Amino acid sequence: MDTQIAVICSNEFAKRVKTIETELSSIKLQYYTYRNPQEATALIGQIKPCDAVFFSGSLPYFYAKKKCEELPIPTHYLKQDGTAIATTLLALTNRGTTLQEVSIDITDPNIATGILEDISTNEFPWMYKIEPNVDIEEIVKFHYDLYQNQKTTQAVTSIHAVYEILQKQNVPVIRMIDPRSSIIKGISETKNLAILSKSQSAKIAVGYIQFESNREIQINELGQFTLLFKTRLIEVERNLFTLFTTQGDVQRIFEYLSEIQWKRLSDTSFKLAFGYGSNIEEATQNAKDALLLTKSNTAYVLTEHKQLLGPYPKYHRCIELRTQEPVLVEVAKSTSLSPANLSKVIQFSKYHTANEFTAHDLESFLQVSRRTSERILKKLVDHQYAEVVGEEMTYQQGRPRAVYRLNFPTYL
Repeated sequence: MDTQIAVICSNEFAKRVKTIETELSSIKLQYYTYRNPQEATALIGQIKPCDAVFFSGSLPYFYAKKKCEELPIPTHYLKQDGTAIATTLLALTNRGTTLQEVSIDITDPNIATGILEDISTNEFPWMYKIEPNVDIEEIVKFHYDLYQNQKTTQAVTSIHAVYEILQKQNVPVIRMIDPRSSIIKGISETKNLAILSKSQSAKIAVGYIQFESNREIQINELGQFTLLFKTRLIEVERNLFTLFTTQGDVQRIFEYLSEIQWKRLSDTSFKLAFGYGSNIEEATQNAKDALLLTKSNTAYVLTEHKQLLGPYPKYHRCIELRTQEPVLVEVAKSTSLSPANLSKVIQFSKYHTANEFTAHDLESFLQVSRRTSERILKKLVDHQYAEVVGEEMTYQQGRPRAVYRLNFPTYL
C-alpha cells in the first residue's frame, strides 16, 4: 500500500517535486501550496486524510509547528543541508559571480562558512540567518539594501515569497537550489516516519479497570467503557477488569477525551491503567505497575520505556520511572530519591514560571502532602542539589516559608 504524504510548499517547489515523483517508490503525494510561508498554518486545516506531512523547508514548518503538534500523524521538513548550499555556491561561481558580491539567506550560516573554509577561499557572501517566525520583510530589506548600496550584485534566497518581491524590486535574485537527492531523501524520511508511527500505533496495549466499590460491578455497567475502547472487558477478579487494545487507540482516546466524557464513564469511582510493551507479558506487567500508581478517578499509561504518562484526563505529563542520564543517576543515588520523584521535580522546574519556589508550590504541582514535598526538598538541600535562597511571609501569623532554588540540570 502506498504511503500518502501531504506536501506543503510553494508552487515552484511543487513543480520541482513533480518532475521526480517517479523516483519515489510506493509514495503518493498531495500538494498544498502557498504564496507566503505564513500560509502554511492555514493549509494544515485543508489536509485530507494522509499518513504524514512534509514541508518544503524549515520556515513554513516553524510557522505551522503548533498546529502540527495537534496532528495524529508525523511531520517532517526539508532541511537545508550542505549539499544544497554547496550546489548553489558552485552554480554562482560557474557563472563567474564573485561571492563577496552575493547576499544569501539561509537557516545555518555556519554550514556555508564551513564549506568555504574547507576549500580555502577568502571570498564569503553576505549572509542572513533565517530564524523561526522571521518577518519576510526583514529578509527582503537585507537583500535590497545591500544591492542598493552597491555592495552586492546578486541575491540568493531560500524563500519563494522573497524571490518574487525582489524580482519586482528589480534586484537580481535566484532561488536556493534544492538538489534532487536532498528532496528524495527528505520525502523518503517522511515515509519512514509514517511507517514507524503506524507500527508503534499497532502495538499491543493492556488495560486494567479497578472499581472502588463494596458491591459487585455488573457487566451492563461497563457499557461506556466498551463503547469508548471498542473492545470487550474481561473480569479478572471482583471489580477488576482487563481489556486489550492498541497503543494508537489509547493515545487517540486520551488525546481527545474531555473531562465531561470522563465523568460519564461511571458513577462508581474507578482507576484505569494501561501498559505498553513489545509483547503481551511486558504490556500486562506495565499495566499492573501503572495501576498501583493510579489514584481514584484518574488514568495512567506506563510505556515500555518506563515513562509514566498522565494522570488523565486532566494532565498529560511524562514521569520517568527509569533514570539514565549520568547527572540524574548521581542525583538519585546521592539523595535516595526514586526516579519517579526526581522526574516529577524536573517536570515542576520546567513548568514553574519562576526559578525560586516554596514547598507549597511543589506540593501543589505534585499533588502530594506538605510532608512529602518537604521531605523531597530536605534530601535535595542536604546534598546541595537545592538551596534555601530566602523566606516569604504571605500571612500575619506562623512561620515564614523557605524559598528554594534547584541546583542541578533540569533541561536534560
